[in-house]
Amino acid sequence: MSKRTSRRQFLQIAGGSLAASILAACAAPTAPPTPSTSQQSLASEPSTASEPTTATGEKVLLKWDTFRAPGTGWNEERIKTFKALYPNIEIEFRPLTGASQQDNYGKMYAQFAAGDLGDIIAFDPSHFHFWRAIDKNIIRPLDDLVAADKTDLKQWFDQFIRLQYYKGQLYGLPSWGWAGQDTIVINALHLKEAGITPPDPVSYDTSMDTYAEWARQLYKKDERFGLGILYTEGHLVTLTRAFNGDLIDAEGKKCLLMDDKNAQEALRWAYRLAVEEKILPRPADMQNMASALLEGKLSMYWGGSLNVRNFKRDIKDPSVAEATQGLLPMRTDGRPPSQIRGGTWNILKGCKHPQEAFQFLKHITSFEGTMGFNLVAGQGAFVRPDVLQELINRDPVHKWFVPNLENGIPAHAPANSRGREYTDACQQWATRMMDPNENIPFEQGLQDLHNNIQKVLDMEPA
Repeated sequence: MSKRTSRRQFLQIAGGSLAASILAACAAPTAPPTPSTSQQSLASEPSTASEPTTATGEKVLLKWDTFRAPGTGWNEERIKTFKALYPNIEIEFRPLTGASQQDNYGKMYAQFAAGDLGDIIAFDPSHFHFWRAIDKNIIRPLDDLVAADKTDLKQWFDQFIRLQYYKGQLYGLPSWGWAGQDTIVINALHLKEAGITPPDPVSYDTSMDTYAEWARQLYKKDERFGLGILYTEGHLVTLTRAFNGDLIDAEGKKCLLMDDKNAQEALRWAYRLAVEEKILPRPADMQNMASALLEGKLSMYWGGSLNVRNFKRDIKDPSVAEATQGLLPMRTDGRPPSQIRGGTWNILKGCKHPQEAFQFLKHITSFEGTMGFNLVAGQGAFVRPDVLQELINRDPVHKWFVPNLENGIPAHAPANSRGREYTDACQQWATRMMDPNENIPFEQGLQDLHNNIQKVLDMEPA
């Protein structure tokens, strides 16, 4: 195996075949440069290799059920521009508006059972529903459509295309994708005011003990918290990985908290700040930490690349906030604490017009579609090399995301596809453990968290 691609090489090629550079840590070949305006326009043109049946004048109706981006205008723009290419295809947009993403998956399962699920849908791998939807015969494989259309799958980074495969077949095209909750989002002004030099945003030189000390220095009782942490599954995974541990094993069958001393130390680190020293906000008391960061009520927030970009974008007064980030310390195995995560766009199994639906999938995942998904819909969709390079051209803050995309660690999914139960158990029991008002002893909180995660992993397949 060759050595890992350098950051300079990665920026020069903006990705190319990134499976090697991200998941296998091998050198990646050069990819085409960012498309010109004319090339970008061609990227969304219908392929002549797989002509839709609408070429005969047939009217086709496709239903699009999604909780991705309603209210932003992105969905409507994609429908309008697709309609210009295919006048005979109507797209009926049916936004899903559940209280949570997991609520929307539940609604889609119910719609499928009732025979009313849309033709274009999304069962995301990193929400652990992708495999369940395939096993329940909800979504169809795309291999035949890709072959007929001669679709170049190298348009997308390999690590996000790999997420679309199950049992050797391709079931989707990439929607969103990033390196997870891998970053400390920082208001650099607060650090400077405290006499602290902000970290290099692409280095791994800041230790977890240093972040804890900064949290103490920046904390001002009844005025400002130095650090905010949520206790979602994604946060717990990167927390344990920052201490050279992990939350569950790669097979998705065993919780590691009672056996992995490094994972236990990670939770002790957070418990000390949250419960013993009481200097972290309770998630219940600061439900929108991104807004608190903008308002100066919070100095640092454990998040990810999307949070960094949006924080920088939303700053109105540079005298109040300045955006930077701190990466978590490099692990002893040479991998950054991270969790490569991604989403998918799928076609309903039994869809009467799969060719037309596939053209729409290509349209929403094209260069223009993915750019809009980032900049209009506000999604963290770093799934295409041309898009990543264009984002870097527009705002160098996107360079900060490269190191963890370059060498990130894949997510571990529960083998039984119990996504909702797994994520709920993580958040419920970790939040309870870290609540200073509960005063749960560390050992009891650790055991409770472990037991409830393992209980889910031991359940029958969904």
